[in-house]
Amino acid sequence: MSGLVIVLGAGVVGLQTAVSLLEDGHKVTIVTEHFPGDESIEYTSPWAGAIWRTHSAHDQKELCQWDIESYNHWMNTTTKGENMMTETGLERRSIRVYSAMPNIDTSSPSLWFSSHVSDFSIIPPTSLPPTCTSGYSYTSIAINPPIYLSHLLSKASTLGAQLIRASLPTSGGLPGAITAALHLARTPLSSSPILINCTGLSSSTLVPDPALYPIRGQTLLVSITPPPPPTSLHIVMHEDPAISPDVTYIIPRPLTSTFVFGGTKIPDDWSSEPDASTTKGILERCRNVWPEICDSKIEVLATQVGLRPGRKGGVRVEVEEVDVDVDGERRGKAKVKVVHQYGHAGAGYQLSLGSARKVLGIVRGIVEGRE
Repeated sequence: MSGLVIVLGAGVVGLQTAVSLLEDGHKVTIVTEHFPGDESIEYTSPWAGAIWRTHSAHDQKELCQWDIESYNHWMNTTTKGENMMTETGLERRSIRVYSAMPNIDTSSPSLWFSSHVSDFSIIPPTSLPPTCTSGYSYTSIAINPPIYLSHLLSKASTLGAQLIRASLPTSGGLPGAITAALHLARTPLSSSPILINCTGLSSSTLVPDPALYPIRGQTLLVSITPPPPPTSLHIVMHEDPAISPDVTYIIPRPLTSTFVFGGTKIPDDWSSEPDASTTKGILERCRNVWPEICDSKIEVLATQVGLRPGRKGGVRVEVEEVDVDVDGERRGKAKVKVVHQYGHAGAGYQLSLGSARKVLGIVRGIVEGRE
C-alpha cells in the first residue's frame, strides 16, 4: 500500500526522507522555501562541516543505530567508483581526534562506536601535535554538502517527487500551514494525505515547539598555500572542553582543494553575522592543531554562519493529529496526521538515513491503519 505524502522542508533530513518514501512506492510532494543551491541563515544544511562522527551517547541506542546505518551506507557508496563519489560528494577520509586528556581509555562508553568503524586505533604519543596529549583515529566520511544535497534532490526528482517552492504562513499555526501546503500541492483532505514536518529550527514557531533552540556555528572556507602534502590530508578534531563553546576542527572538503576550519557551538544565539574575533580564534587554533600548516599562507574564501536545530529532549520523531478546517472554511474540521521529524542538532547528516527509515515505518503504519 502507498500513501500520499507531503514533506515540509528540503534540508538533508527532509530530502533523505522524501527519497526513502519514494523508494518505498509512496507519492511525495516536497514543499519548501529553500532548495539546494540557496544560501540563507534559515537553511542550515548547506553550512554544515559534514563528516561522519557520532554525537550520540552509548545509552542512546536508537541514535547509535542511526549513526551506524549512515556509516555503513556511506562506506558502501564510496566503493562504487569515482563517478559515484563525484555524484554524491562523499569521500573516505581518515579522522584524527586529539584530546587534552592524558590518555585514551578504549573501554570508555564514549568510544562505543570503535568496533563499528574501520581502522580504529590509538595515536602514538610521537604522532601527536605539541598541544595534545592523546588521540585516536579511524576511517571516516567527509561530505561536500552542496553536492550531497543536490544529489538527494536529483534522486527525489528522478523518482517522481513534485517540487514546490513556497513559504508557508505561521500566523495560523500548524493548522494554517497544513492548509496552505495542501492547497499548494492541490491535495484534497479526502485523499488522507500525510505530512512530514522536516522544517528544523522553523518548527519553533510553526508547531510551535519551545524546546527548539539554535546552536550557532561559525566556520571558515579556506585555501592553503602551498597545498599540504596528500599524506597529511586528514580530518582533524581537537576535543578540549575548556574552550567551549568554541571547538576546533579541520575538514578537507571533498572534490575541492579547500578546507573547512571550525568552529563554534553557541546555544541560543540567533546571530547570522560573522564575528571577526571568532574568525581570528579559529585560525589560531587550527594552526596549532595542524603543525604542517603553521607557516603556510591561509586565505579565507568565505566566513559561514549556520544555526543548528538543537532541541531540549533530543530529536523528535512522532505522529500528531492536527485539526484543520475543511476546504479552508468553518464548515467543520478534519484530522490530518503529521509526522514531526526535527531537532537533530549538529548530527543531521549522520542521523538522516536512520531517522528517515523510522518515518517510513510510521508512514507504512498509517497507510495500513496501524498508526
